[in-house]
Amino acid sequence: MIAKPRKIPIHIDKLEALLRRIPAHHPKKPQIEADLAKRKAGYKGESALDYHLSFLPPKEYIILHDLRLQSGDYFFQIDTLILTPTYILIIEVKHLYGTLSFEPEFQQLVRTTPEAEDTFPDPIIQVQKQASQLRQFLKKHKLPDIPVETLVVITNSQSRIALSDSTTYTRRHVIRDTVLVKRIEKLTSQYATIIFDPKLLKKATRILNNSHVPSIFEPIHFYRIELDQLLSGIHCPKCDALPMQRLHGKWVCPSCYYQSKWAHIDSLVDYVLLVSDMITNREACDFLNINRPLASRLLKIVESSKIGSKKGTKYKLEVDNLIELTKKKGID
Repeated sequence: MIAKPRKIPIHIDKLEALLRRIPAHHPKKPQIEADLAKRKAGYKGESALDYHLSFLPPKEYIILHDLRLQSGDYFFQIDTLILTPTYILIIEVKHLYGTLSFEPEFQQLVRTTPEAEDTFPDPIIQVQKQASQLRQFLKKHKLPDIPVETLVVITNSQSRIALSDSTTYTRRHVIRDTVLVKRIEKLTSQYATIIFDPKLLKKATRILNNSHVPSIFEPIHFYRIELDQLLSGIHCPKCDALPMQRLHGKWVCPSCYYQSKWAHIDSLVDYVLLVSDMITNREACDFLNINRPLASRLLKIVESSKIGSKKGTKYKLEVDNLIELTKKKGID
């Protein structure tokens, strides 16, 4: 059973919105594009895991994706966590390509490609640290002590795991996604003592879900980009071109000629992702590059709630509500 589904990380949505809104020759653009590519590769690798996990009996395994939990003064992130009555499995996903050499003596992973040689922190040590933090978390919430296993799963079929003096160490902790189910079945056969009965299993799942804390990422501040550097206007939902033009009650893209009555909703989502979930009429005028009467009409349609009155009115925007509104209106 999937108790916490995998979703597209909000970091990806925010970086895509930022790339739409900065000038083509902005000095930070190459860095943002590189960061987005890394995020997408990571998400692609994690998503590749879902196919293999779908072969597990849903009644025997509880799966939670993308957990961010607090342990002491710090947070720790788990790609995928599997709960069973007899043990817990933490999975760290790596989608790196090239030749991968695990060097535990130096606590590093070396990735070699035709272009370069890169060094990363050892993911085996990383996931084992997560296991330690999870044990502390379970203890804090007065849950029984239960075995916590860890795995590093390589999901990129174009990668090669290099053999070395640490081969035994690597084989114990690192596998490819194609053998994940077999390894889980092996672990299940090793643990026979039931520690989490159905009631405790349900309780642990609820605690883990309720304790998840999404990470805060403000790309404008992170990349030190000024708000007035962002491109204004309604972007085209089809080709991302800016700005669309208002013609006979529709938004028309001058680049691909796509037309829509509701394209402004996507641009309001950009505002939420990049700036704030509260917006005034004046801010809507500036960000969407429209006049005040039109801004007022659009905000009244999409608002969830509002604070203040007259010129001081602020409209509350919620991404989920905006997306749902788009679905109800239809994409025209």
